[in-house]
Amino acid sequence: MTDIAHAKDVYLYDLLKDPVHARSWKAMLSSAKGAPAWVRDENRFIAEPVTMISIDSKDYTITVIAEQHATNDGQAAILFTKDGTHAWAEIQDEKSLKLYLGNPSASQKTALDKVLAE
Repeated sequence: MTDIAHAKDVYLYDLLKDPVHARSWKAMLSSAKGAPAWVRDENRFIAEPVTMISIDSKDYTITVIAEQHATNDGQAAILFTKDGTHAWAEIQDEKSLKLYLGNPSASQKTALDKVLAE
């Protein structure tokens, strides 16, 4: 029975209800100029379920979002520390060059690149 209780997918929208995740999300978005409006507005993107990954022996959550009604135009990978205190992103948008937010490390960039290539 416990498997059923844990079967519910978690999405970025769910994470952002947590004040810790919301603060790191806002800090990440303000870390660089040029984040597209669709990334900053929860009503303008769709999200895949959050998954857990390990980078350099640390656990993170990662998800991919895409511009709503234009999924071929823009997508972004969003990475949070397991406790939600830090966030990073890679945005690929047809209107601009690849953009990293939150100053991710080389290993974090590799993980963001990989999830967007899948």
